[in-house]
Amino acid sequence: MEARMPQGREVSIVRGLFTADDTSRREELIQRTGPESLWQVEIRTARVLGQVLNRTGLGGFPLTECMCLDMKLDRPVPVEPGLRFRIYSEIDATLTATGVVRPWDA
Repeated sequence: MEARMPQGREVSIVRGLFTADDTSRREELIQRTGPESLWQVEIRTARVLGQVLNRTGLGGFPLTECMCLDMKLDRPVPVEPGLRFRIYSEIDATLTATGVVRPWDA
């Protein structure tokens, strides 16, 4: 039997895998994405405030290449695994990163 991809959900906590949009600002992105930092989150047509709950690496990749962020959104937004979205720093809106929604936990 073939496994099916999970359907979309409306969530208030989203898990994403991110990379800096401007590679010259990777270190700054790492410094600013600490727990409790605030970001504007753009998912589809929604723009919501998100707070970083947790930041981790992905396997053996350095954080400068990609990082996993768990973000609490100020209101639920419909998403599905694989959906691309963007975050903007609350301190400096030119500091951005693009992410993809991680698969749901089994």
